[in-house]
Amino acid sequence: MNAQTTTVAFQGEPGAYSEQAVRHHFGPGVLTRPCRSFADIFAAVQAGTATHGMLPVENSLAGTVIAAYDCLMEHDLQVQAEVILKVEHCLMAPAGTPLSSIQRARSHPQALAQCAHTLQRLGLEPIPYYDTAGAARDLAANPEPGTAAIASELAATTYGLTVLARNLEDLTFNYTRFFVLGNGEAARQDPSKTSIIFATRHSPGALQQVLAELAQRGLNLTKIESRPRRNQPWHYLFYVDFEGHADDPAGREALLAILKRTSFLKVLGSYPAG
Repeated sequence: MNAQTTTVAFQGEPGAYSEQAVRHHFGPGVLTRPCRSFADIFAAVQAGTATHGMLPVENSLAGTVIAAYDCLMEHDLQVQAEVILKVEHCLMAPAGTPLSSIQRARSHPQALAQCAHTLQRLGLEPIPYYDTAGAARDLAANPEPGTAAIASELAATTYGLTVLARNLEDLTFNYTRFFVLGNGEAARQDPSKTSIIFATRHSPGALQQVLAELAQRGLNLTKIESRPRRNQPWHYLFYVDFEGHADDPAGREALLAILKRTSFLKVLGSYPAG
């Protein structure tokens, strides 16, 4: 894919972890388009101002990104790939700032929570902020004595800050899973995964019967998540990922059988596994 003709929309400020995922997947020369919300990512691709979107859907520590899955239900873009990004939090400040002078660290509450023990050990006060990259950008624009930001190394580079410490996260297995979104199906590349959304009929064993269609064909389930249906109180949507491609005989048979057993089925896409 030609990075010069590819524009990828992501949520957040320049230097956000989502932009880091974009450059990890598409290459450093790709064009990026920051968006205020997840819905704006979909709107940009559908309007043609971006060719792709990068959507965070799951974190290994914090779990599912609920708003992202709601957007997948409401829009019709295809999942074309998944990207797994290791989250590495960096402490950064304007050039010439010694680590010994830092008294507080500003970042998104989730990032602060992931670095809580490290911040306590360093004796730094956590200051919640609306965004990791936004904290870096605003600190670069308005330096404050004794204040640092926690964000990605890309944010430090983007805003000209100096990294004072790396790998602040308390747990090393901090990964975020992203979906690459686009118009049309992804080119076949194995191993593949398939993501679907469905609603079961309100009857005993309905969910078990749907999952059995996958199991009977040797299709391994890698994720299942339930979300309330917004237009039907106390009814639920199920988000499921399984190993394999929808064009494989087993995948086609399973989806046809699931369609017959559900009140609603949406195939989000088959794509190369990350």
